[in-house]
Amino acid sequence: MAKVTFILGLCGSGKTYLAEQLKNETGAEVFENLLSDGSRLPALVECLRDGKDCVVDEVRFCLPAYRNEIVQHLSRIIGLKMRCICYENDLESANWNVIHRKNKGDPEGHLEMNLRLHSEYEYPRDAEIIPIRRI
Repeated sequence: MAKVTFILGLCGSGKTYLAEQLKNETGAEVFENLLSDGSRLPALVECLRDGKDCVVDEVRFCLPAYRNEIVQHLSRIIGLKMRCICYENDLESANWNVIHRKNKGDPEGHLEMNLRLHSEYEYPRDAEIIPIRRI
């Protein structure tokens, strides 16, 4: 039985780091930025239908409308287990991490995106909530 783990959080919260840890521990397939590239959803569905565990690392999943659309789509897969891990909605720590990333800085407007998402961030009711650690 396949399991999909959604990792939610602002840019700089640690989503990608946690996704890589889960991949290394479980062999799960990682899907980043699922919503910005619509062609990735069919590949996720195919992996899950084949019984493979998957991790979805997507900043927009903080917003219920985006998350609910994908969850509703995936709920058609019989026997699929879904898990949700949320980083705290801690704008200050997330932005600190974005600014202090090694060799990255803020090339993709992550600080601006965090500012927009922060006010609409919503934790799913069954989510595991974890703190953001500053790097």
